[in-house]
Amino acid sequence: MYSTYLLVSHGSHDPRPQQALKQLADRLKNRINLRLLPSSPSPVLATATLECSPVPLHEQIKQYAEYTRNLGLNQLEILPLFLLPGVHVKEDIPQEVAIAQEALGQAVSLKIKPYLGYQLSRLATKLTDQMTSIPCEVWILLSHGSRRPLGNEPVEELASQLGAIPAYWSISPSLESQIEALVKTGYKNIGILPYFIFAGGITDAIARLSEELAEKYQSVKFRVAEPLGVNDTLVDLVVDILMEN
Repeated sequence: MYSTYLLVSHGSHDPRPQQALKQLADRLKNRINLRLLPSSPSPVLATATLECSPVPLHEQIKQYAEYTRNLGLNQLEILPLFLLPGVHVKEDIPQEVAIAQEALGQAVSLKIKPYLGYQLSRLATKLTDQMTSIPCEVWILLSHGSRRPLGNEPVEELASQLGAIPAYWSISPSLESQIEALVKTGYKNIGILPYFIFAGGITDAIARLSEELAEKYQSVKFRVAEPLGVNDTLVDLVVDILMEN
């Protein structure tokens, strides 16, 4: 049984995440082709968004599943491009997939793959490389955060692996509170590691906040790393998740 693949991201009114998503999809198509035997049919891969789309996700899934059926294939595998097992991954996307599956019947089977962020050790390697390239006394791992119970456990575990301090954009402990505590402890060179896949409105806001903090704590130097971005590490990680049985 051969599948088509659908990458599901959050969606944004900012054009940059969508551009990065397209770039990722283009690189994935090339990489997956190299992983398959010459006799295998070329994979078909597309993207969809949970929010900020003219049509709801279940309709996007249904449309692509119908395209899958027209190719003579009967399985569509869906990979949530999210870093946390929050409400979107555990509730919203499964609900949308269930709606689409009910409409499709048995014509095409929909399968949700593990979300991107479950590969903590490999993400830790990528983040460690970023940290090594920017010397700092201490690092803060800044995630969006989830209000879902246990949704932030991966961030806590990842921060522990990195030797970093966890902070969250949407919940506590906030970046400001963690920095205040570090400054009081005596740190003068603080790195901020945004735990986001693509650059966008939030990463811009993080950069602005770091400038405000630099004004507030003028004896402290702040360094802000880039989000994960589209690179060989991310492409390889997504390919491996897609190829898992």
